[in-house]
Amino acid sequence: MKRSAEAGASAEVGRLLRRIRLLELAARANVAGLQRGDYRSAVRGQGMLFHELRRYVSGEPARRIDWNVTARLGEPYVKVSREERRRDIFLALDISPSMHTGFHSRLKIEVAIELAATLALATIEGGDRLGYLLFADRVLTQRRPRAGARRLFETLRALVEHSTPWERPVVESDPRAAVHAIQKHRGRRFVVFLISDFIDHDVPEDLKYLQARHDVSLLHVWDPVEQAIAAPVRFSAFSPEGERSDRAHSYPLRLHRGTTARQADQPASLLRREAGRYGIAVESLSTADPVDLVLGRFFHRKRRQVR
Repeated sequence: MKRSAEAGASAEVGRLLRRIRLLELAARANVAGLQRGDYRSAVRGQGMLFHELRRYVSGEPARRIDWNVTARLGEPYVKVSREERRRDIFLALDISPSMHTGFHSRLKIEVAIELAATLALATIEGGDRLGYLLFADRVLTQRRPRAGARRLFETLRALVEHSTPWERPVVESDPRAAVHAIQKHRGRRFVVFLISDFIDHDVPEDLKYLQARHDVSLLHVWDPVEQAIAAPVRFSAFSPEGERSDRAHSYPLRLHRGTTARQADQPASLLRREAGRYGIAVESLSTADPVDLVLGRFFHRKRRQVR
């Protein structure tokens, strides 16, 4: 009996390790397609660190003179700084029940996990510190940013372990829980990637306080059916979050391509407009989009904005 239990536990560990390895391979394939320059330029560090003092050279701008040191030493000195290259990356992933839905070949949670794993690998390979936070209506698990391969493995394992649906009742997903948890980490500035389907299409006002100190980006994962236009179709369904009762829902299906005025009211457009009020970057990707191409496009655009 004991040997049977041990064999079962060993098999479960083996399956978990294989899933982690497959996730890492997918992330490596995506990272290989990213332009490292775009990533490094778009993901800003914590500013400048003091490096050394040196004598002022005639012809340099006077604004570079450190007047306190100059007054003490009796001759002009310039404070030389260097950019802090190591960044603190915080991945905040929504794993609420609505993320475990989808009408395409993949569920939203599958795309979101691949997205998070790709960012995690890019972070560690870039020499930065990696932290993560998984949330639904509350924070379920979190780790403060740390560097190294061990943190990458811990992150991939947490993503794999939370990739399956769970039955605990959830009133609704709440990004505010993630925002408040990140705000409690004092003393450092983070580059925050908040990954969610933003099912209520609402940008928490709390994000403006987070953005005031940290560099925040919203990564919006959606299914093509959710943002299609034209021809409403009614069918019986239930909400994956909140009260579990059958309801009649009307979803529009895309019957043609082309831009119309109604597209301005799509959830992704609303999200961008709301986040834009606080200077927060937004990227939307569907369950049909390649993760590497979307991330590459996002980093390239953000790099240009930073410049």
